[in-house]
Amino acid sequence: MRTTGPQQYKAAGLENEVDPDVLDNAVAAIERIRAVNPQLFPLLTLNHLSAETGLTYGYLRLAVARVSGKYKHIMLKKRVPGRSSHRMISIPSGRLMTCQRWIASNILRHAQPHSRSFAYHPDSNPVFAAREHTEAKWLIKVDIQDFFHAITEHQVYRVFRSLGYCRLISFELSRLCTMACERLPADRAHLKYEDSEIEAYQSPHLGILPQGAPTSPMLSNLAVKGLDETLAKLATDNNMRFTRYADDIVFSCKDERDRESVNRVKRAILRALNKEGFRPNLRKTAIRGPGSRKVVLGILVDRQKPRLAREYKDRIRQHLHYLSHPDFGPSKHASARKTSVSRIYHHVFGLICWAKAVEPEFGTEALAKFNAVDWPPIAKPTYYH
Repeated sequence: MRTTGPQQYKAAGLENEVDPDVLDNAVAAIERIRAVNPQLFPLLTLNHLSAETGLTYGYLRLAVARVSGKYKHIMLKKRVPGRSSHRMISIPSGRLMTCQRWIASNILRHAQPHSRSFAYHPDSNPVFAAREHTEAKWLIKVDIQDFFHAITEHQVYRVFRSLGYCRLISFELSRLCTMACERLPADRAHLKYEDSEIEAYQSPHLGILPQGAPTSPMLSNLAVKGLDETLAKLATDNNMRFTRYADDIVFSCKDERDRESVNRVKRAILRALNKEGFRPNLRKTAIRGPGSRKVVLGILVDRQKPRLAREYKDRIRQHLHYLSHPDFGPSKHASARKTSVSRIYHHVFGLICWAKAVEPEFGTEALAKFNAVDWPPIAKPTYYH
């Protein structure tokens, strides 16, 4: 039964001879969720989730208990100069993916992240984040290490509680959106969430956000809302601008100031991260002062408008030169790069789309040249024109 509001829910319950006290409690829970955001789906119980997703209650219960709901792990190599490094992508199994997609669509997409967060929500855009730092004289860049994996099921539980959901379903949702990872010390082996002490749900493992689950991006935003508030206040107090794009934190200012004052802000940022349980990636933490190149999310921000780096434009120009040259063309260009024509097509098209978002005039000109290429019959995207 899909609830449309507390009155309709109670009326339907009375028709089905549900205990009035049970209905009153359910209505109170619905009103509490609706008070946070009327668009949030008023999920009441795991059985309710079963009815909405079409997944059996038994499966969901076992997934919460960490018995069902497995992940496929893929190790992707990072481009880290001078060292071997990998990122683990964890893809949920079919039924768990169905459940997480439902949670993402009916709950998480309606929750509001902090205004300084520029990733993983419908209105997000990396160009918007870069635009906040144009004409920067000083730039502080801090990267959070293992961002998703640093967020635990405790933090995810608090996210659902903050959205108005009751304790038990918040706990169950937090388990469905995290994967068991770290084994806890013996004195913390049985996790308890306020008054939730269901025997089957006790686990010696701590859940973390899986990178690869559809719920993780928005949950990461909501879980660090307190950190965003702390950093936003720090920026305001120091007359600086602040943005966070996933694990990339950037502070900047337009005025001249000495390096030590900027260093003090950097140290305050690192303290705030440590206090919230995050580890900064010191290799990617940097300060860029007057006269140095200032790049935010691959975009130059030292002038009045965001700009593409020269080497990025040169890469597009080089592709277009070979693709349009009468003695070369798409087939030879793809062969020289040891790839297929289809892959070259989509790769260059993607580069141009990004260029068009950052520098519309250059991107439009490049797209016209790309469209003029004599492409062989290949599968083209529907958004080609």
